[in-house]
Amino acid sequence: MKNAVYRRSADIKRILFLMAIVLIFALLRYTQKVVEQLRIDSSNVVRFYAEVYAKAATEYNAQDFSFIFDEIIKKISVPMIISEKENSNPTAWRGVGLDEENHSPENVAAVAALMVEMDGENQPIPLKFEKYTLGYIHYGDTQLIRKLRWLPFIEISIVALFIFIGYIGFHVIRSSEKRSIWVGMAKETAHQLGTPLTSLMGWIELLKSDSNINENVEEMSKDITRLEKVATRFSQIGSKPSFKITPINPVIQEAVDYYKRRLPQLGPSVQLTFVPDDDYHTNLNADLFSWAVENLIKNALDAVPEKSGKITVTTKAIRHDKYIAIDVTDNGKGIPKKNRKNIFRPGYSTKLRGWGLGLSLTKRIIQEYHHGKIFVLESKPFGQTVMRIVLRSASLNE
Repeated sequence: MKNAVYRRSADIKRILFLMAIVLIFALLRYTQKVVEQLRIDSSNVVRFYAEVYAKAATEYNAQDFSFIFDEIIKKISVPMIISEKENSNPTAWRGVGLDEENHSPENVAAVAALMVEMDGENQPIPLKFEKYTLGYIHYGDTQLIRKLRWLPFIEISIVALFIFIGYIGFHVIRSSEKRSIWVGMAKETAHQLGTPLTSLMGWIELLKSDSNINENVEEMSKDITRLEKVATRFSQIGSKPSFKITPINPVIQEAVDYYKRRLPQLGPSVQLTFVPDDDYHTNLNADLFSWAVENLIKNALDAVPEKSGKITVTTKAIRHDKYIAIDVTDNGKGIPKKNRKNIFRPGYSTKLRGWGLGLSLTKRIIQEYHHGKIFVLESKPFGQTVMRIVLRSASLNE
């Protein structure tokens, strides 16, 4: 049920993404149709004026021709260039952003370049009267059409910007809420453990003062010390933990030894080994880091077969000795690719009685407190699964 929530969430994201793509294409298609229709209308208008202009140039007197050119041709919004031949230099122009009275070679050359660009968008219209071709009208898109062509991209960019800002804001708020829940839960757990632990420690001291003290009391004392350590860990989650340059091998060895003592109950034939490569140092909070390593080992123990399980913890230097890699390798059932992003999410668990908080807490300890990385390096079903922690070496933190 818990895992189905993440699957539904992923499905909803995919559906919303596809809907956004469809809406974008629909908007682009609709705008394109509007632009094409406007271009057709613009072309029809230019053809009409071309016929009027050609007729005026041959039949009307000078006064009528001047009226048609000044009051009709010059007032249309379509940028136009007139040339005597299709590919010859322009003789007149308007609405192209260049001085209409300036016929210097430089200005004519600039207009000629615009004329070639216009011909690429629209076929020149010949000025014909009867069998004679008086010239050609080269025309481009109006300012309105150009704005409409860019309008959907501007709208999509603005909407995408608002969606991005909203997503970042929502992500920050959700992360803040998660952090508050973690801190509140950690503080409450530490508080709840504190009172009975204090009482138990007092009873242990009374039992130790008895002359008939035995090994059972010593083991009880160790377990209470362990509980006290757990309470300390939770209290540090709810506050700012302290860090110092620490050798990493003893911390990992302690976590491995803790589970080795419990292997007879967890899996009689499971092999758990620690293979350090060198004596590495890093900026560490030993209590929290050992907690993270223990969580990885515990997950590996849950995954491996009881009769032939093998778990190996190794350390090695990577990236020119600038970083330390801590690998927890097991021969368990593996992690499917579709679940590798979900295993670090709170509440995600493949176990019937699991809360799905172990790996989420581990990721928080490694990434938020130690500024490192944790990820699935590789995973093959019932072959080999490697969980890797990457931390900066001490040389970069001194």
